[in-house]
Amino acid sequence: MILLARRTSETQKTLEAIVRRLSNSHREYSNYDENLRRLKSGHAGEQRVDAEWLEIDLPTPYYFLHDFQTMNNFGSTHQMDTIFLCRHFLLIVEIKNITGVLSYDTSFAQLTRMTSEGKVEGMTDPFLQLERHVGWMKKLLHQEKFQLPVLHAVVLATKNGILSEGFHGQPIFHVTGLRTHLQKWFDRHQPVETENLFRCAMHLMSLHSTIKREVKVPLE
Repeated sequence: MILLARRTSETQKTLEAIVRRLSNSHREYSNYDENLRRLKSGHAGEQRVDAEWLEIDLPTPYYFLHDFQTMNNFGSTHQMDTIFLCRHFLLIVEIKNITGVLSYDTSFAQLTRMTSEGKVEGMTDPFLQLERHVGWMKKLLHQEKFQLPVLHAVVLATKNGILSEGFHGQPIFHVTGLRTHLQKWFDRHQPVETENLFRCAMHLMSLHSTIKREVKVPLE
C-alpha cells in the first residue's frame, strides 16, 4: 500500500515556470535550466525505481512512503526518497540517476564520477546521508517501542552508472538487483506482528511535513 505517493516537487514546478518565462539570453537562464534538468533527471530515476517495485511480489502487508520529509528535534531536516515498511524490516532507499564511471574512496568518504567526456566530478556521499537517516530512524523506533530492523541502500536507476571496485561492501546496486536483495533480506529477518507494523506506518505518516525550499525568482 502506498501511504505517501511521489509527486513533482514544488521546487521543480517553480523552476519550470521560471525557465518558461526567461529569455535564453538572460544571464541566469543557464543556471535555472541546469537546476531544472537535474531535478527532472532525479525525478525520472525515482519513477524508474517505483516501477520496479510494482513488478515484485511483496509479502503483505507492506507500506510505501515516497519522498518522506520531516524535521528532527535539532531543527535539521530528513528527506528520504523511499521508505519501504514490511513485517521483516524497514528499508530506507536513496535513489541516484547517475551516469558515467563511478568511484568511491571510503577513507575520504568521497564519491566521484567520470563522464563520457572524461571529466571528473565530485558528488555528495550518499552513504553518509543514509547513515544519518538510519540513526534518526533507529532512535525513533526505539522511542516508540517498534521492534524492526532498519536497512538502507543506494539504488542506481540507470545501467549507465558503472560501479568501480571501491564500492565493494557498500549497500549499493542497480535497480534490476532490487528483487534479489529484497529476497535476501526477507530470508534473513523474521516477521513482526501486523498490528505493530500498521501503527509504525501511521506514526511515520504523522511526522511527514513537506519541506519548503525557496527559489530566488529573477526580477528582470
